[in-house]
Amino acid sequence: MKKEEANLYRTTNFHIAVWLMMNSAVLKDVDWTNKHRAEFIFEDFENRETLVNDFFKQENLQDYISSSQELKARMYAVHSPEVYD
Repeated sequence: MKKEEANLYRTTNFHIAVWLMMNSAVLKDVDWTNKHRAEFIFEDFENRETLVNDFFKQENLQDYISSSQELKARMYAVHSPEVYD
């Protein structure tokens, strides 16, 4: 991490970004340098590591994420974007 970014936390995980926002973390920016994947940039804070670990312990939340990813995969499997081209 660059020196001027020492007080920032970056993640490309959309669900962790949502979890942090739900828990009052301050989103500073969304970096689209990589055109395939957004990077969410937050102000870092004292208990951030614990909060991220808590995210992975939330059994219902993990089930929700798995189900939503499965649903997205099924949606795109039967309805490819080429239909709109």
